[in-house]
Amino acid sequence: MYTMRKESLAELRKKRMKERNQKLIAVVIAGAIAALLFMNNTKVDADSMVYTVKKKDTFYSLSKKFHVTEKQLKEANGLPSGKIFVGQKLLVPNPNDMKIGDSKAADSHYTVKKGDTLYSIAKKFAVRVDELKKVNHLQSEKIYPGQKLTLPANTKPIYVANQGDTLMGIAKRFGVKAEELKKTNKLRHDTVLIGQQLKIPGKAIYTKATVVGAADNTKVEFKHKGESLVLTVPYGTGPDYQKIAGQKVTIIHKNNAVISTY
Repeated sequence: MYTMRKESLAELRKKRMKERNQKLIAVVIAGAIAALLFMNNTKVDADSMVYTVKKKDTFYSLSKKFHVTEKQLKEANGLPSGKIFVGQKLLVPNPNDMKIGDSKAADSHYTVKKGDTLYSIAKKFAVRVDELKKVNHLQSEKIYPGQKLTLPANTKPIYVANQGDTLMGIAKRFGVKAEELKKTNKLRHDTVLIGQQLKIPGKAIYTKATVVGAADNTKVEFKHKGESLVLTVPYGTGPDYQKIAGQKVTIIHKNNAVISTY
């Protein structure tokens, strides 16, 4: 009887010790995160998470896993080098609040291609021809291939609906409310047609990158300043990007999803 009671007490002490250690670990992690934020002044919100490094993990593999760049991971954790070790705790920032390199969230530039007109460019970016002329100080509508045009600050990127798209699905992909999407496009119903052009409300990010290829049917990898950038594309369109692997493009994206490329 005494032996059994002794064993029960030992088990109870062991359980309490485990619970105390778990609480201690949680406090240490919270303190580490707070310290990282204080030292690095890094913008991280409540959706960020702590990840424990596993065998064979690298900054490159983790950047693809969590859809952030290697630079973002290093900056969030105050690690200038690319060395990590098994069991190490890493703060993974929320990708929705991160900017990619020197990408612009507002106005950007468009390089005129053969066959472009001011009207076709204005239609592509949902702006007026006179706005394009004004911001670029153009006296006429004459433009030429290779010419760089500044896009007005109020430019709303245009998304072209694909097969299988729904209003709710598009809104969710780009992190906006369906009602806001309807209001921006003056829609009276939720029906979306293939090929329909939709203005995406809110700020988008413009990133110059090289197409690496399709990760799968809905994910495409790009390379920006030597870092991997994996973005969501409409279902089934991944292979289309595989065909242009190696090409340099400007990606207009929001909420880690491609709105369009040019």
